Amino acid sequence: DGMDGRTIARIGVVGGGAWGTALAMTARRAGRAVTLWAREAEVVADINGAHRNAAFLPSHALDTGIRASAALEDLAVSDAVLLV
Repeated sequence: DGMDGRTIARIGVVGGGAWGTALAMTARRAGRAVTLWAREAEVVADINGAHRNAAFLPSHALDTGIRASAALEDLAVSDAVLLV
């Protein structure tokens, strides 16, 4: 729960590098819906298609529930946003 009693169910992550991807994985493992923003189109395509981030975290498979986007407005529905 958040500090005001609301549940944090949706996490947005701004940054598709190794650290942002690792935080997205951690949030997903905690049961949160995760949208990760990345500026690189190939990173977005790789995460959404192959469920990997070969450019920045190549040795880890990603949960299929992690969604990547190149549009910051897709994070607007997040309960919390992590800037990485």
